[in-house]
Amino acid sequence: MVPSNAESDGIEIREAKTGDVEGIRRVAADSLGASYGDVLDDDVIEHAVEEWYGDETVEAELDTDGMLYLVAVAGGDLVGFSQSAVLSENPAGNILWIHVAPTHRDQGIGSTLLKQTQAMLSDRGVERVAAEVLAGNESGNRFYEEHGFEKTTDRETEIAGESYVENVYVQQGAEQFEVHEVGDRTLYVNWAESERGSEAPFFAAYSDEDGENLYGWYCSNCQSFDNAMDTMERLECNDCGNTKKPVRWDAAYL
Repeated sequence: MVPSNAESDGIEIREAKTGDVEGIRRVAADSLGASYGDVLDDDVIEHAVEEWYGDETVEAELDTDGMLYLVAVAGGDLVGFSQSAVLSENPAGNILWIHVAPTHRDQGIGSTLLKQTQAMLSDRGVERVAAEVLAGNESGNRFYEEHGFEKTTDRETEIAGESYVENVYVQQGAEQFEVHEVGDRTLYVNWAESERGSEAPFFAAYSDEDGENLYGWYCSNCQSFDNAMDTMERLECNDCGNTKKPVRWDAAYL
């Protein structure tokens, strides 16, 4: 179990509070700018930060059991955070982001955040943890490999209209697929391949156990496969109205 406040080498790790929203947004903006300034225009980053880390969005996520925010504080300043989607009943968790302020990188803060995040997810009943990293992010891929994760697959993702390869990592030894019998069809839900939803994550569902033939998406909010995606890749569950949120990008793991 992770204590409410854990300290390591002068860094305090704790669950985020409403008063941390401004610091979370600042760190996200600085981290994205430092990591993607040569890939994405400033206005794209600014729009993403405002949409993902606006006051109402983060406050709502802090108030739900489906999202976990841990922050790293040094000298009274918020210098990093992790953001994870929690699906304890599955029981799975996806690390969406680990952000560290550029001025505090190369100090082990990312590693500390990851370890405390894993411990907190375990405390919440999560047994399987996944994370996604762009193939071109050498430090990000190396970060997870050095911390006991293994690559299970890769897929295409789109950033600012350009296509990139994204690697999917899971904790070593974890089962990747969960079998579901739907009528006369057997589907294989890949809990390591998800899309963020307004209520809960969507997980990719395959018609084969090798995960090569995508059948559709599994809504973890209502355990339904009845959903639809339009040509703009807007995904919505027909049973509960859970909707796919904007595409996330991999974080800066330093």
